[in-house]
Amino acid sequence: MSVIWDALNNVNTLTLSLLLLSLGIALFYEMINGFHDTANSVAMIIYTNSMKAEYSVIMSGIMNFLGVILGGIGVAYVIVHLLPLDIMVASNQNATLVMIYSLLISAVIWNFGTWYFGLPVSSSHSLIGSLIGVSTVFGVMHGFEFSQSVNWKALYGVLTALALSPILGFGFAFLLMKATRKFITNPKFFKTPDSESKRKRPNFWMRMGIIATGAGVSFAHGSNDGQKGIGIIMIILIGILPTYYALDMNSHEYKIKQTRDSAENLAKFYAENNETLNQLVNDKHLISALKTKNTIAECNVNQVYDTTSLIATKLNGLKSYSELSPQDSWRVHTAILCSDNFFGQVEKTYLLTDKDKSDYIASQRKILISATEYVPTWVIIAVALALSIGTMIGYKRIVLTIGEKIGSQPINYMQATVAQAMAMMTILLANFAHAPVSTTHILSSSVAGSMVAEPEGGVQKSMVKTILLSWIFTLPVTALLSSAIYYCLSFIAK
Repeated sequence: MSVIWDALNNVNTLTLSLLLLSLGIALFYEMINGFHDTANSVAMIIYTNSMKAEYSVIMSGIMNFLGVILGGIGVAYVIVHLLPLDIMVASNQNATLVMIYSLLISAVIWNFGTWYFGLPVSSSHSLIGSLIGVSTVFGVMHGFEFSQSVNWKALYGVLTALALSPILGFGFAFLLMKATRKFITNPKFFKTPDSESKRKRPNFWMRMGIIATGAGVSFAHGSNDGQKGIGIIMIILIGILPTYYALDMNSHEYKIKQTRDSAENLAKFYAENNETLNQLVNDKHLISALKTKNTIAECNVNQVYDTTSLIATKLNGLKSYSELSPQDSWRVHTAILCSDNFFGQVEKTYLLTDKDKSDYIASQRKILISATEYVPTWVIIAVALALSIGTMIGYKRIVLTIGEKIGSQPINYMQATVAQAMAMMTILLANFAHAPVSTTHILSSSVAGSMVAEPEGGVQKSMVKTILLSWIFTLPVTALLSSAIYYCLSFIAK
């Protein structure tokens, strides 16, 4: 907390106001994310009467909080790296603010609107669509070519994860539901709430299964979706308070020395393999991070040795990043991002020809980038609180959609358990791969998979069609909306 406290006491009133407004919007987005996605976590618990609604959402809020706290930061920086490197190394505060406001306002409008109509739509898709929109307009307005306005390589990876995860959820749920029908014969496990004549809730073991898997979905949701908010807040902090957040100010002397050593090692590697790397550059296998007509910051592919050596020089004998001037702090930040971008390409190039060199570069990059890829504890706690508080409201509109309107029959107890278990597993697997995925899409698909697996099952085509259309339109609508907002705000901020 000492870093943010120092920053708040040393910045001017305007900067402080912009910071607080930006953080407020980001945390409000997380609250919207929470109550938009709450139904995914508690729908089965509430619909099957396994636990009272008020207790369900409290449990979900607590599990979402724990998920954010324990989820790591891998997904957060995948979101950050969806932005082109040009934006991340630009020191234009206005551009950063306009970008943040545009993408968050766009995502909030779409999330709130779809929640109002009870549609289980992905908060992740709305955020990523908004990122695409602002990045594209940012590029166009600064003379970039369309292909260079968005980090398409990172985006393809994210979109692949978003597309495959619902398919996996559907398939896993279908197979597990078939297996339960084959090996479990007790009819009580396959009853629906409206078929119970004497009791209003499942038997003890089924109820425990539904509650436990629902809690697991809440934890998984927090661990994945919470990181998206963390990534947005880190963009805000780096953009508005670069002096304090361009580098990890809490790094101790030994860690700074490790970063310096990794920079020296990468510069030495470049020097020792200079001929090969120059040939790869000439053949366009290795390219400059910034190769546009009007670059904002320079990551020159022909000056990698100098760029990487600069890091080692500036950090030599340094005991704290606070000893650097604001200008040098930003220069080191930029140099680390530029060097990491280049050596990331080198790592993949050597992966097929010399795995030892590829592994060596990977290990050095991991140490190097730790100076810029970090998250203060207070950011994680703030996002966890916002998401968990949002989780405790707004669930009613979507519970009925998931419980009754996806399948042709109301969901039974076993289907609820299976759908939640498979959704939880799919999201947690995505976390290991640092892939931002949609809890909404995965759970809805898992419910559909469990429905199709039933002997008399199936899905309500009209509702599934409506949900699918809302999924399909989320990316383009939020991209267009955020780009329009960004374009307008850019002129106001001039």
